[in-house]
Amino acid sequence: MKYIVSTLLLLSLVILAGCGKKSDGNVFITGTVTQGGQPLEGARVIFIPNSGTGESAGGRTDENGKFVLTTSTGNDASGTKPGEYRVTVSKTKTEWDGKSYITVAGEAGDEKVKDEKTVQLLPLQYGNFSSTPFKAEVTANKDDNVFDFAIP
Repeated sequence: MKYIVSTLLLLSLVILAGCGKKSDGNVFITGTVTQGGQPLEGARVIFIPNSGTGESAGGRTDENGKFVLTTSTGNDASGTKPGEYRVTVSKTKTEWDGKSYITVAGEAGDEKVKDEKTVQLLPLQYGNFSSTPFKAEVTANKDDNVFDFAIP
């Protein structure tokens, strides 16, 4: 009986040890985005590596303009790897002109749906890798990885 209890205890410890979060080299990244000195809500922030040493990551700003980065392969707030990044910021909305429709084939036949267009709400330079003025140097020290970006 002692042997069974000891074996179950040891097996439980091995299983629990394997359930810990695996370190993938990513560090936590956060920051804020403002426009005209005010927090910018609903903007998409993307960190794109300047070279092959990083990993792209993105986040969306909340009502206070704050964002937390998540990689496409990571969990919430997984951050990204240390390295040099260009940072793009974009914000869009969809609009309908009130009269344009497109025809879409469906199971019940053709259907007319609103022809909504995506409208950019920020100057295009901020959402473009080649023209964004924003850069970030991500380090292994998480205290250094708070980035603030101001759009005039």
